[in-house]
Amino acid sequence: MVPIAAPPERLRSHRASVFAARGERRTRYHLPSALESSSPVGYRTRPSLSQDEAVEAVRLLSLDNPTAFAPPTAVSEQELFEECSLGILSARQSTNYRGQRSIVFGPADSARIGHLLKSMPRCDAPVLDDASHTHVVLSRPYRTPFTLLLTFVGHKRLTSLFTVARRAWQKRFQHADDLPTIGYLQDLHVGVLAESMERAAVIASNGERRANVLMSPFCGRTRAENAPVVHAIEEMCGLGFGERATGWRLAMVVQVGAAVEAERVEIAPATCRKLGATLMALRSERTHPGVNVDQKAPAPYHLDQEMDVPEALVEMCGRAAYNAFAHWTGVDRERAKELLLLDRIDVNTPNGRERIDRISRDQNDITDRVVRDLPSWVDLPTGRAFSRNAERGRKAFALVGQRIYIGGASRREIEREGIDWLHAVRAFGAAASRGALYAELMGSVALPDGCDLLAGICLMAGPVNQNDIGKQFYGYRDLLADAHPGGEPTSLLVWTLKAKTVADPIGNEQQLMDPARRGALVELRAAPHEVVTLVQGGARVPMRDRDGRRNGERAFSEQDNFVRCPEGREIPGNRGSAWPREWASEPLWR
Repeated sequence: MVPIAAPPERLRSHRASVFAARGERRTRYHLPSALESSSPVGYRTRPSLSQDEAVEAVRLLSLDNPTAFAPPTAVSEQELFEECSLGILSARQSTNYRGQRSIVFGPADSARIGHLLKSMPRCDAPVLDDASHTHVVLSRPYRTPFTLLLTFVGHKRLTSLFTVARRAWQKRFQHADDLPTIGYLQDLHVGVLAESMERAAVIASNGERRANVLMSPFCGRTRAENAPVVHAIEEMCGLGFGERATGWRLAMVVQVGAAVEAERVEIAPATCRKLGATLMALRSERTHPGVNVDQKAPAPYHLDQEMDVPEALVEMCGRAAYNAFAHWTGVDRERAKELLLLDRIDVNTPNGRERIDRISRDQNDITDRVVRDLPSWVDLPTGRAFSRNAERGRKAFALVGQRIYIGGASRREIEREGIDWLHAVRAFGAAASRGALYAELMGSVALPDGCDLLAGICLMAGPVNQNDIGKQFYGYRDLLADAHPGGEPTSLLVWTLKAKTVADPIGNEQQLMDPARRGALVELRAAPHEVVTLVQGGARVPMRDRDGRRNGERAFSEQDNFVRCPEGREIPGNRGSAWPREWASEPLWR
């Protein structure tokens, strides 16, 4: 446990968002007028965790694989809904594109899947019997408006018409990536989701169930060795030719079952409920008050709060990341510290600010070159829409924070260790997620009145992708090259730690919730029926799509952590509506 000191009362502040007055122009700092969404998330605030609750929560950052399941018990629809809400419906970075789906099987089908898994020649963990249910996660390549822009990057002026067409054909029919790091985003997301699902089973069941997550058999060379099993499970999921043609593939299998007595996680039910609501509230925090603030922002965002990220917190975030990398790759922890490459930039140390400024200059130079070299035959007819999108990257990929981590790995060293490279990329995504979550949990402990948080993080792939454009087309070096010379490093993610008390503008969250204000580079948060399918009696049915009704419930809503205006008025529709009790309490599989 690392406490974070709150600033003096005169420097404390919070996101005091209000509704726009009649006739007043709405901004990203106003509260939305309403919310219509089937997502379990909504606009939430961070609950304040007590010291004891935080101690219980931190135990969930060091779970070992279960060694066995007790005889299966009935799983209610509500329990599975909350498990999915903590996993595929809210895992960080996993909802920024509709690239993941989960098909959930009951005990009988789980036994069949277990039998198939046991026939595989290679697997990263023992396959367990007696699973109460099994999530089969499908994934597809990362594709967003940003990757559409990349189709036109890096071409020669005289041959661009031909080379753009060739690359577009390769992306559409061969699922090729414009940049290596864009391809890695798919696996990074799978790793983030794996880390989330391991905890989700515990929290949703009050510590009574555990998850056995299997990732490595379904990527890289190991996937080819396991091809017959992979194909059989994909057929059970109903994966058809059309979906395969768009890149959907089996990415992960998660067996969930009743924990044996010795492996139950001792955590109070009340803590599970509160922790579930907390995880629903966490967001990537880009704004740093007094540093990268919009001039039109309200006063709290302009306040320099004179807060500092404790050195002990930085150390613990690193420990959490190393532990996760060791957990997901199976290597010794000390070897994990060598394989997981980190470079830390601290603005409060000598040359820290200069290093950030140098990276920022390089990123801006790359953007200048991208805009300059975009084929005019595609940019001019669209009113320069592509060059305007490229310009947006200057702000989206900026590095702002007191502690900045650049993380990655050396493919040469990873493969020398006998680890498949893509599995290591997944493990890195899990490691970054766990290190970030530790900081966010500590930033939610003992929150003083009038503070949204005490520390936040922003987890980004954008700066790495921008650097990769420079590497591939303009001769720039990798972001980790100076810190790890001679190791041929590959940067994968950047995350920044910020000590502050003010949450980001409400408009940042609205981009994920409101179709009318949807962000240019992200997708809306998914509803259960859009990405979760239940297999019952041989039929595949969308989750919470029944008798003409779809989900309106916000997970863990009884914790009442919904955004309000200073006078206490709620956003209409934000609280959502409960799923009918008789449906929610039904056991999904007898």
